[in-house]
Amino acid sequence: MGEYIRSPLIRLMYEKLEHQNKHLNSNHDNWYDCRSEYVDFEFRDIFIQSYQDEETCKFLNNCYMKSDWLFTHFYHAIVKAALTWFMTSTSINGLVGRGSMFVFSSAQFLHLLNVNENFKSDCLLDLGAGDGNVTLKMSPYFKRVYVTEISPVMRWRLSKHGFSILDVDSWELISKQLDSPEVPSHFDVISCLNLLDRCAAPITLLKRISQALKPVTGILILGIVLPLKQYVETTHDQRPNEILDIVDSELWEVQLSSLIKNILKPANFNVLRWTRLPYLCEGDFSKSFYYLNEIVLVLQTTI
Repeated sequence: MGEYIRSPLIRLMYEKLEHQNKHLNSNHDNWYDCRSEYVDFEFRDIFIQSYQDEETCKFLNNCYMKSDWLFTHFYHAIVKAALTWFMTSTSINGLVGRGSMFVFSSAQFLHLLNVNENFKSDCLLDLGAGDGNVTLKMSPYFKRVYVTEISPVMRWRLSKHGFSILDVDSWELISKQLDSPEVPSHFDVISCLNLLDRCAAPITLLKRISQALKPVTGILILGIVLPLKQYVETTHDQRPNEILDIVDSELWEVQLSSLIKNILKPANFNVLRWTRLPYLCEGDFSKSFYYLNEIVLVLQTTI
């Protein structure tokens, strides 16, 4: 029916309603499933099956509600058109307070770490923390929370949450100040969610993370969208300086195996467990929310 609607605005609203009705009462099992036959045998047993839980449903319901704010969407569109010449999309979203992301719930985070709700560790570093909404899912379980973010607007939003903001070019140096002189100074957990495919030097980033993690017990939580498409918002041609050598395939399971073998293992990381989750983002005129296929891995260094 939508193709017969002449008004572009009415057509967009109709398509958004169709999209919302399709997803409103769904458990979205297809977002979490894994086709194990495409995954290398050695990585099958460490897969954790996730599900759409209460916090995920709450985020989606909030997206459905916000999608009806027609005049707010008009305002966002006008502001973006005016500012896009001299601000990045990330900074614009931070300025107007739109486009919040959802990667995992608090319960899913604890499940990934294989701990219960009483878990408490010392020091978390969230790299590329954005507006801090994902960091807030992790922060209650740490005594100290540090973040990095390249966008000045997002850094302002992070400061509102009370997080300690580190410089993007020297965050690993602060670890020398965290502990007593007698103990090697490192982070207990570093989260790197949707940054590896969005930064100019991902291989170098992994090396920096490895050096900043607490030896033996330090954990890296790595989130990446697959199939892979590297894109850097801050370079002149949006291309990275370092290419991730992952096999070209439309099957995310095949790319996952390639990521582990070609990138993570050579960087001295061992995969403890991994899961598949939806990377969700608040929507706009045409859709209540947007979704990407996200793989989240829990890793430790091998040295």
